[in-house]
Amino acid sequence: KIGSMGQLQSSESNVIAAATIGAATAAAATYAYMRSQQPSSVDRSANEQPLRTRLAHRAPGRHDSELTAEQLSRNRLYFGEDGQKALSEAFVVVIGLGGVGSHAAHMMARAGVGKLRLVDFDHLTLSSLNRHAVGTRDDVGRPKVEVCQRHFHDVLPSLEIEAINSMFTKENAASLLAGNPDYVIDAIDDINTKADLVLACVERQLPIISSMGAGAKADPSRVVIGDITDPVNDPLAAKLRSYVRARLCQTGTDAEKTTRFQACVDAFKVCYSYEPPQADLAALTPEQAQEPAAFGAVANMRLRTLPVLGTMPAIVGMSCAAYVMTQLGGKPFEPRKIESVSQKFAHKLQNRLVQLEAKEFGNARGDEALPIADQVEVGFVVEHVWKSRSAYQMYGRTRAATRSLTLTRFDRSKPALIPNLILLTDVESKWHDAETRVTGTVPKMLLDGSHSVEAKCAPSEETLRKAQATLVKLNASYNMLA
Repeated sequence: KIGSMGQLQSSESNVIAAATIGAATAAAATYAYMRSQQPSSVDRSANEQPLRTRLAHRAPGRHDSELTAEQLSRNRLYFGEDGQKALSEAFVVVIGLGGVGSHAAHMMARAGVGKLRLVDFDHLTLSSLNRHAVGTRDDVGRPKVEVCQRHFHDVLPSLEIEAINSMFTKENAASLLAGNPDYVIDAIDDINTKADLVLACVERQLPIISSMGAGAKADPSRVVIGDITDPVNDPLAAKLRSYVRARLCQTGTDAEKTTRFQACVDAFKVCYSYEPPQADLAALTPEQAQEPAAFGAVANMRLRTLPVLGTMPAIVGMSCAAYVMTQLGGKPFEPRKIESVSQKFAHKLQNRLVQLEAKEFGNARGDEALPIADQVEVGFVVEHVWKSRSAYQMYGRTRAATRSLTLTRFDRSKPALIPNLILLTDVESKWHDAETRVTGTVPKMLLDGSHSVEAKCAPSEETLRKAQATLVKLNASYNMLA
């Protein structure tokens, strides 16, 4: 019992014993450790410093391996010995230590990531305490990297933390990304700097996840991870797409530009919220409007204040940390990149499918009608088979459309059921139906390599074959369950 621990003296042997007797006595181990760090004569006056402050100056290396093992025991149960070992040997760079970055870095520290490089040029302000992971009033005015470094060492003294009080630029990218980090977390909110960092990591083949806009949003259920072509309702993501595309597509043919941009898209992940912004930027004061350069932290950065609900940066930062931790720890997850198909959307698509069946295929409702996928089946096909994307564009490796979508038969000779439904834009669907109208089965290109109908939206043969292969595989599973 904890009460009996009062008899323990603060000897090192007692600490080791307490820390190694297993999960059943973890509380006792913690208590013994705290007792071991207190002075033998404790001043219990009103001026006694908080426990955190007293422990911050403890002697390093005091049987830390045994204590760390107990501290990270829940992580080890999740990742296993090899996974936790990989985390403890990992090197992660976090650039931007504001609301998002401080929470991402904080969780990396608590997970026992072996080495952290923290990069930020700014100081902690009073107004940022509503969202910063570890900052307190005592920390206001101090460099964010130093604030995080000190607090993280309070959590896990054995962490190797490199705190760099500097702004990321193209000029210092080589030094800030040196050492071959295992992952980079981008939590920068300036678009030019963000684009510089993403392109620098892609060029060096460094894995990176980039946070998008967390300000003016509130709904945690709409935070997802995907690629830069996915986000909607996110002005920062739209600008980043535009900047990256512009920088990569200055020379070459259209095909070469598309290839370069797609390679970049595939090389990094983004964490974003598809919730529309719920608040506007604060208006400039008369003084700011008259002399904006005098009020910015650095040149060309946003001056108007963005409203921030403190929970949202934390959720985005922790989502980034979860993705990176599971990648490094050998238990990766495949994120759902987009919103689940709503019943309203599935109902709309199913109605359109019924109308198309009657108009294009002569399959009106009645005793002789062929079966048509119902609303639940339509929702499944859209979300789980085609990921709410145009199949032509998804396999064509361009930015896949998510709007003006419709379902049609891939093979005209087969009914409109799960294994034969392809999701396309309205224009693509009309082309596909025109092609199958000629052959009576599948698009002519799959039969002899040619088009019956020339159109800008026409897919390549490779794209059609990939879509066909998806449906063949789906049909095998569908028949197995039937």
